[in-house]
Amino acid sequence: MDKNQRQARQEEEALYKAFGWIGGAVILEILLLALNRFYVNYTIDQIDLAEALRVVLDRLAVILPVCFVVLLVVTLLLHRAKRRILLPVVATLAAFVLALCAIIISIFDASGIHFLYVAVPVLAVLALIYYLYQREFFFGAVLGVLGLVGVKVIPRRLSTVWMGYGYLVALGAILLVSVIVFRMLQSGDGTLRIGGKQKEILSRGANYALLYATCGIVAAVTVAVLLVGAMAVFYGVLVAWLLILAVYYTVRMM
Repeated sequence: MDKNQRQARQEEEALYKAFGWIGGAVILEILLLALNRFYVNYTIDQIDLAEALRVVLDRLAVILPVCFVVLLVVTLLLHRAKRRILLPVVATLAAFVLALCAIIISIFDASGIHFLYVAVPVLAVLALIYYLYQREFFFGAVLGVLGLVGVKVIPRRLSTVWMGYGYLVALGAILLVSVIVFRMLQSGDGTLRIGGKQKEILSRGANYALLYATCGIVAAVTVAVLLVGAMAVFYGVLVAWLLILAVYYTVRMM
């Protein structure tokens, strides 16, 4: 198999993986719509069903994480034995996503379902970016999305201190680590030493200026939100920057 054939096969596999994430997101969104109908916006005749769903969701919030851990162990053992792990990996990812959704709904109830309405499509788009675009665009998109979440979450620190300040600290740590890692990648021509081996994370032609700019913009918006509260303009700044990144990396693919 020559280089062009290998590249074509890799692109085809990436496309299939992206479609898999999108298909899973559609199925999960349908389940969320059903939950919203029968668990959140239920009628008087459906009270018993809503209560039953509550019990089921509380149990799933415990059972699904256990299933994820078991599947993860099985997948690692199969990988160590050099067996095919495609189906175990898919099952492990599915268990992780479902477990996370069950925990969020169990803790935050209706607001958790409404959060997942947005989070699931966003994750599908990020998966699409990861498989079809340059990896540096994926990192920039993830940081931009975390910034958008911060605009929503941080101003609510007065009513939910642990959530607002907790997210602020986590986001600050992520941005700091990101800058350090990007600098290491830039020094190593896009590679990092992992497990004693040099692994390529970004291409040699990666535009690190955009990555640093993304970190700076997200940090600036976060500080502004902390000082003056959530404003539509902050959402606009981050969305506009993500659109700029999308246009830039789309042009680079041509």
